Amino acid sequence: MDNAEVSTVELQTDIYQDAVVFITGATGFVGKSLLEKLLWSFPQIKRIYMLIRPKGGVTVEERFRGFLQNPIFERLKSEHPTQLKKIFHFSGNIEDDNFGLKESDRSVLCAEVNIIFHSAATVRFNECLKVSARVNSQATYNLLELCRQMPQLRSFLYVSTAYCNPGRKYVDEQVYPTMPPVDWRQFLAATQKIPDDYLNRLADYIKGPHVNTYTFTKSIAEQIVNAYKDVIPIVIVRPSIVTAAYREPYPGWIDNIQAISGIMMEIGKGGISSILGDKDLICDIIPVDFVVNAMIMMVGKAKLGSLSICNATSGVTNPITWTHLGELTMKWSRIYPTRRMIMFPNFKYRCSAFNHELAVWILHFVPALLMDLQTLLLAQKKRLVTPIAKKFRQACLAGSFFSLNEWIFKNKSRFYFKEMIENGTYPTLYWNLEELDYDDYVRRHMIGINKYLHREKFTVDSNKFMVTRIYWFWIFLHLMFYMMLVYIAF
Repeated sequence: MDNAEVSTVELQTDIYQDAVVFITGATGFVGKSLLEKLLWSFPQIKRIYMLIRPKGGVTVEERFRGFLQNPIFERLKSEHPTQLKKIFHFSGNIEDDNFGLKESDRSVLCAEVNIIFHSAATVRFNECLKVSARVNSQATYNLLELCRQMPQLRSFLYVSTAYCNPGRKYVDEQVYPTMPPVDWRQFLAATQKIPDDYLNRLADYIKGPHVNTYTFTKSIAEQIVNAYKDVIPIVIVRPSIVTAAYREPYPGWIDNIQAISGIMMEIGKGGISSILGDKDLICDIIPVDFVVNAMIMMVGKAKLGSLSICNATSGVTNPITWTHLGELTMKWSRIYPTRRMIMFPNFKYRCSAFNHELAVWILHFVPALLMDLQTLLLAQKKRLVTPIAKKFRQACLAGSFFSLNEWIFKNKSRFYFKEMIENGTYPTLYWNLEELDYDDYVRRHMIGINKYLHREKFTVDSNKFMVTRIYWFWIFLHLMFYMMLVYIAF
């Protein structure tokens, strides 16, 4: 091994030694998973800072205490409880100037921080441009400017998205010019000066191939990050569709209904009968623990003058089609049914928007309206189904761009991960995506949805009678529908 190889391994080994870490978005799905994994596998870390804002009348202190009670920290509390004492919080908001930090807190961050994981973002597809720009683009710029005052900074990791270049079929691990061409400085200046309503109306004219403000503002943020590569040691990780944990902290762990996990949850409840999408295309999903492992390993690749990027994706190494994912979701939601099931889990992908809308109205809204009518007539204390149906219909439509298109994300970083794991640099991490068994993974995912989202106690025979009853009701509805068609025809 030559000197260059020795120094690289030493850098990888030592980068977390006595490190002070700052995580933005630590209360989010990916950020929370990252925080737990760092505390679990890297006891040599000195301290981890996170940012918390008051929300819904709950103070920062109350939110922090509630945060520490999250089920994700159960294994830490059981085996390494002192590790949780390494978490420190600041009151602030990433949307505010200077993140709303007190001057004393800002001074502490600048003086101590060695590693930054910037995962805070708004991932809502239908977010107005003003808000999305402020959170995803402007906040990234503000944080990079703050990094100029951090003499101890070793690495800055930015969490982007694999879909920030939707106009390209093949996406390599590099920064591409924005489409259409947008100067990020002028864009940030415009978002500050142009009135909110007018800026939001301009969104459709300036997004280009981006169908939502999320991917557009993340693309702008990549341009900003790239502009700082000669000033700050930076790396980028681009996850595709982030899903429940494969193995850590617990198989199937999930705590939000963003992206496809919410769709899988609603399929399991029988609330979705049709999805607008091409069933034969690749659905690029990535378990959250693989994303976290990629982030932890990529930190060591940061160096001035270059920008290393990782496409944290599965499509190249272990692809799964939308139809296969859908079949597995229906299979395991029937085997492990939720008590919240309203219809028998069954749906189809449809490429035609007309056929999809027709199926939604006949198989989705009509049964929902009938169930709501029964609830109102019997004065039952149940949530009405129709508003929920409308909500997930919008979610499906917002994600249809991703289910009707396919991208090839090149992932050369996996060879680097394999090297770092095999040479003992990161013995507690893994990146064996090629070995991931999707049948077993979706089983874990559906159990995780029931356990962590529905908060149901899991048993193998739980709710079996209920799903049988719903199945025969589902058959009865179909028979009635076909009889009605025969009656009309003759």
